[in-house]
Amino acid sequence: MIKHTFFPMKILSSITAILALVFLTLSAGSVQAQNPVRETPAVIGLVEGGSPQGYIQNSNDQGIQFATAPGGPPRPIAYSQIKGEGLNKAIRFDERVDVLGEARALFSAGKYAEAGDAFGAVVRNYAIILSVPQNFASEALFYQAESYRRAGLYAKVAQVVNMPAAATIESKLNDRYERDFEFQKLWGLLGENKMSDLETALGVYQEPMIGDAKLLGAPNFKDLPATELAELAFLRAKVFDAKGEKEKALDDYYRTFTLGYGNNVLLAKLAMGAVMQIHKVDPALEKENKQAVSHMQSIAYQFSKRFGKDTMPPDYQRFAERPPMAQMKSEAKEEPAPEGEEAKPEGEGEKPADGKAGKPAEGAKEAAGEKKE
Repeated sequence: MIKHTFFPMKILSSITAILALVFLTLSAGSVQAQNPVRETPAVIGLVEGGSPQGYIQNSNDQGIQFATAPGGPPRPIAYSQIKGEGLNKAIRFDERVDVLGEARALFSAGKYAEAGDAFGAVVRNYAIILSVPQNFASEALFYQAESYRRAGLYAKVAQVVNMPAAATIESKLNDRYERDFEFQKLWGLLGENKMSDLETALGVYQEPMIGDAKLLGAPNFKDLPATELAELAFLRAKVFDAKGEKEKALDDYYRTFTLGYGNNVLLAKLAMGAVMQIHKVDPALEKENKQAVSHMQSIAYQFSKRFGKDTMPPDYQRFAERPPMAQMKSEAKEEPAPEGEEAKPEGEGEKPADGKAGKPAEGAKEAAGEKKE
């Protein structure tokens, strides 16, 4: 027989309360581990109620949870209760400059991989404000993707732009981020090696192949800023390269560093490196074909002058010399003078129209050093 032990109700209530307290503590610890910053100092301008200074403890698309004391009980405030229209709400984050400072410094110094990691830390730490209009966590998310793009870490770009939180770049930041984020998603497709999807996505930026354009190897791009065209040409070159269409790929790589040479130095460098890679595996180069060698020397020489010879792979460095220039020979022949006439000295022209040969024009004496009487 199994004996049942019955506890008094007071004891059961105490045990339940303790278990609940433990559960809440563990839950709070779990949340804190995921989002180390649990409240963010801010000043909000209310339509009615002044401009209280306090702490945002959470947010969603409808409003924020706001406390006037650290760790204090929050009260919900709808965005409609805050001054401003659309995304331009009267919400000022006191820590914005300091929190983004390290990541921005790394970005400015060209340390893009490290900057991407630093911006990512901001996103994780301040996830509670991702739903607030014009919040700096969404801004950090954008620059995390941009940093990885500039570092050539396209797989990491894909991870960032595919995060659910990346939707806040379009919904919570102003319009100036929209176009660049659109291009970041193209780089994300490259990072995922989704070449077919990338080719389809690039079609939006190309002119239709009609009329004389049908004779082109690849469609022209629409009339866009040079910086955008350089990116699109590079991405399309990657598509052609993956498909084995090397000549088309070379055309777009050359287009990339021509457009990006003064506008996007990093992209120009990548494109020039890709051109050298294609030329390096050309069988004609191994056979020391003069044209193939000249092509490789031209691009390697330009690369070395722009970025330094030491930045090239060792097996490319031997080509980093100016290719010999073709010698142009003059084919002009001196025509013989008619029979019975002597050849005129070079430079002697026809007689003046008035028939007075050799008479200098008025003022010519002065030019020759003679004084006019």
